[in-house]
Amino acid sequence: MAKVMIEAAINGNAMRTLNPNIAYSAEEIAADAVATCRAGAALIHFHVRDPQNGRWVHDVAYYAEVYRRAREECEALLWPTFPLDGEPAARVRHFVELSRDPATRPDLGGADMGSVNLASYDPQTKKLSRGGLIYCNSYDTCRFFLETMRELGLRPTLQIFDPSFLRAALVFLDQGLLSEPLLLKFYLGGAELPFGLPPTLKSLEAYLDMLRGVRCNWFAATLGGDNLPMVPLIVSLGGHVRVGLEDFQYARAGRLSNPALVERAAATIRAMGHEVATPAEARRMLEV
Repeated sequence: MAKVMIEAAINGNAMRTLNPNIAYSAEEIAADAVATCRAGAALIHFHVRDPQNGRWVHDVAYYAEVYRRAREECEALLWPTFPLDGEPAARVRHFVELSRDPATRPDLGGADMGSVNLASYDPQTKKLSRGGLIYCNSYDTCRFFLETMRELGLRPTLQIFDPSFLRAALVFLDQGLLSEPLLLKFYLGGAELPFGLPPTLKSLEAYLDMLRGVRCNWFAATLGGDNLPMVPLIVSLGGHVRVGLEDFQYARAGRLSNPALVERAAATIRAMGHEVATPAEARRMLEV
């Protein structure tokens, strides 16, 4: 039976007005990470937030507190986000600072591999918001991210928002800046975030066709949509699963918690005859 990894993106920049289960404070984030790991998630991705108003911040002390609290109770692979804009060095400064102490060192690095238009869409009202947002990462910026992660000894999670991102990753692999097995996250655009490829079989096949001969571990997520219906397809193609309240808040669908989402994904994986990977097994699979 193949081992399938589950990643949970537990809070992102989503607000509690959409789902009261979204963690703000470092204590809440760590507790949610522990509970979600116990439900079956081997990887945990998180943002740190102002504990009073939930605003997305990048305070190294908050990050460090999450690491220390969570690691007292679970062995999940924890990796943080980074800002959408600013100078490249400032955007990954917290990775550098956190890596100085083994107690707070991230388990994985991160790098977004290109640029994309992002906007929120409400299919019910037909209204588009944040229509002016362009998420910019030049090849030079991506190279800086990857060089920094290599210097820190962190295998980078490569975020793939559309096929051009994967092409960039393959260029860096060809240049020797990346090493196999690649760690890839295919972000499919749901109805509420109309970017990139939609959550379909053909979308995943398009990505996999580009990866022939490349050793990798890939995850698939639906941003702005429910990824749970995609789990059987993802697993049947040899992939791993990402769910979590960062990606979709289930505001009109029961306001599920992160542990509940992971439990549902894990039940589907097991029903297909596979095993859910533990954090220790995930470390071996990812070679970290």
